[in-house]
Amino acid sequence: MKTIILRGESESDAKLILELAKKLNFSAKKISDKEAEEIGLFYSVKEGLQSGLLAEEEKANFLSSLDTQKDED
Repeated sequence: MKTIILRGESESDAKLILELAKKLNFSAKKISDKEAEEIGLFYSVKEGLQSGLLAEEEKANFLSSLDTQKDED
């Protein structure tokens, strides 16, 4: 399986790409900016843990700080 992420400003172009993907038998989904940011954070944390640049304790502190910020929003 391969994943392709495209980002653009044009709603009509995005609709066209989604239609083309479906015709080519790709699964396609439009995601929000927030979802894209969360995916980026997930992979950054995962890569940090795998490389040793991020410790489990730092991960836990980071994630708990996100929960605190979420409550304040």
